[in-house]
Amino acid sequence: MYYLGVDTGGTFTDFALFRRDTCALQTFKVRSVPSDPGAAIVIGLDRMKQEFGVPARECERFIFGTTVATNAVLERKGARVALLTTRGMRDVLEIQRQWRRRLFDLYLQKPPALAPRRHRLEVDERVTASGEVLIALTDAEVERCIQAVAALDIDAVAISFLFSFLRPEHEQYMAAALRKRLPHLHVTISSEVSPEFREYERTATTVMNAYTIPKISALARRIEGILKDVGFKGTFGVIQSNGGIMSLETARSRAVNTLLSGPAGGVVGATVVAGYSSVGNILGFDVGGTSTDITLVENGKLRVTAEGGIAGYPIKVPQVSVHTIGAGGGSIARPVLGMLKVGPESAGANPGPVCYGGGGTEPTGTDAAVALGYIDPDYFAGGEIKLDRAGARAAIEAKVARPLGLDTDVAALSILDVQVANIIGGMRKVTVEVGRDPRDFVLLPFGGAGGLYAGLVAEEAGMSRIMLPQHPSVLSALGMLMTDVRRDGVVTRVSRLDRTSSSEIAAIAADLANHGIATLGKEGIERSQIRTVLSCDMRYVGQAYELNVPVPDWPDCPEIDLVRLTSAFHEQHRLFYGQCSEGEPVEIVSYRIETTGLVEKAELRALPPRDAERPVPRTSRDVLFDRSQGWSRCPVFERAALAAQDTLTGPAIIEDRGSSFVLRPGHQLLVDGVGNIFVNVPQAATRHAEEQLNG
Repeated sequence: MYYLGVDTGGTFTDFALFRRDTCALQTFKVRSVPSDPGAAIVIGLDRMKQEFGVPARECERFIFGTTVATNAVLERKGARVALLTTRGMRDVLEIQRQWRRRLFDLYLQKPPALAPRRHRLEVDERVTASGEVLIALTDAEVERCIQAVAALDIDAVAISFLFSFLRPEHEQYMAAALRKRLPHLHVTISSEVSPEFREYERTATTVMNAYTIPKISALARRIEGILKDVGFKGTFGVIQSNGGIMSLETARSRAVNTLLSGPAGGVVGATVVAGYSSVGNILGFDVGGTSTDITLVENGKLRVTAEGGIAGYPIKVPQVSVHTIGAGGGSIARPVLGMLKVGPESAGANPGPVCYGGGGTEPTGTDAAVALGYIDPDYFAGGEIKLDRAGARAAIEAKVARPLGLDTDVAALSILDVQVANIIGGMRKVTVEVGRDPRDFVLLPFGGAGGLYAGLVAEEAGMSRIMLPQHPSVLSALGMLMTDVRRDGVVTRVSRLDRTSSSEIAAIAADLANHGIATLGKEGIERSQIRTVLSCDMRYVGQAYELNVPVPDWPDCPEIDLVRLTSAFHEQHRLFYGQCSEGEPVEIVSYRIETTGLVEKAELRALPPRDAERPVPRTSRDVLFDRSQGWSRCPVFERAALAAQDTLTGPAIIEDRGSSFVLRPGHQLLVDGVGNIFVNVPQAATRHAEEQLNG
């Protein structure tokens, strides 16, 4: 039987087909169809049958990652949403918070509320901060609200009542009434989506879920129809923002949990594949056609946060910690005020870079790579797409070189340099700005274009090691086959730690854990395969924000050791902020349970050693690494032809059907036992590392 992972990106849709009994892995890409993500799946399933002889009915698991919800938000093409909220809280979406991403910008434009004011209705009900019902929700008030909602031209309703995370009954009652009387509307309640304190973030997350639900529901129906037509009888799952899998039924009601669906698969894949080579600390960057996702992994653990956002909107659900920048292979290069700028605008899948021959006229990062010889025009996507190198060079000359007074070669090199600078700037957000030195990590590039920039990025950042994983261009799709089913539970209960007993904390944890276990049980996960992890959001009394701290030895030791928990918080505070105040009182704000259901996953096979003495290049071509060195004839190796313990010294190009890796002059390559490539970057090759790290 087979497992199939599918990652729908803005430019390509990636497929990873894993055969369980032999651990054989087949990967391929098809062009995405932004107007109909399901169309690429139809094409891919047909190709899987024709090229590999595997019909969809032989697949035991189908795991899917999608950018549909993300694109709906970025393009402002989501549902028409109404918000029902406690009287007096109608404008929380407009007021937001004092903190802004540019605090002193007097002209900063806030993103428009996803529920316009005319669609925000106040409800006569009130729960106090202690969880007492101050104003009961009456049947007459429910009826009034139903009639008001029925008069609106909307697709979905978000319900977010004050302190509903303490008493969800009012939200539940209103939702039940709306679903019964207005069954055509999608109804979302905050006590299910984000049962935490902070009204603005909780309300914004609930509205975001309502805003994206119709798009995800339509996609779910489309995929269900496709799979039914091809006879698929296996398990269908969706990768969610926290890196785990959820059922299609859960995705229908928790669309907000898919906002980082694709990037989460990549982070999981990078973490697991690095683990095969005993590498726990990685700085990964996924360069796709439109954007670059950057993440930091320490000690082999994914960093999951409940404080994220997209397009200026806060998203308060668990999600992998990823920083995204507008720097992809399709990022457009153009002069601005006499200087070269690359991105964030992208040529996307249609028309795409100039070299695609699809009608694009603006030069991109991919065009620069083709012009410099880094990509073989006749072997792109395994030779399925023929690239126009002459057209790429002509566009660079006309749109970049001549306006800036450069020759074409220098202009192409400059495009790559600007791309690298953009990536370095993004890396600082997840390293230097949180107290980490990137030189202490292994650089792990993936995505279709990650290998093009890895050597330059390592040199600029002063990083000494690069790890190129197997199947880098489809690592997100592969990562979806390497993760487990996961649910996250949270409850807000603010209490000082010195006034809270161990038994009180244990009781809250047990309730959360039992709920998570029961949820996974309904999805067919056996109790013996379920694991739970408890953590607490903690802060010093008087602080505005919290740090998440894993509870030591739980659940092996259900009696919570408050002294160790307090010490763990102090250490986390010192690590994050550079100091701690051990004499100050500490309080718990929220409790979080991560419930994981272990399932069968894809595995990497050991790579056999070479029979012959050295690897033989498939071909060679002229490549330009540096203007001062000029063009040089460079050997080109097929990735699949490299064996365990093979070594190379750059310059060289390593190609597979989905990506190219540029081994820069002087860089030394070694293939390990599972096929991961490690590159040592000589210290003499690093450039401007201190300046880059210090901004």
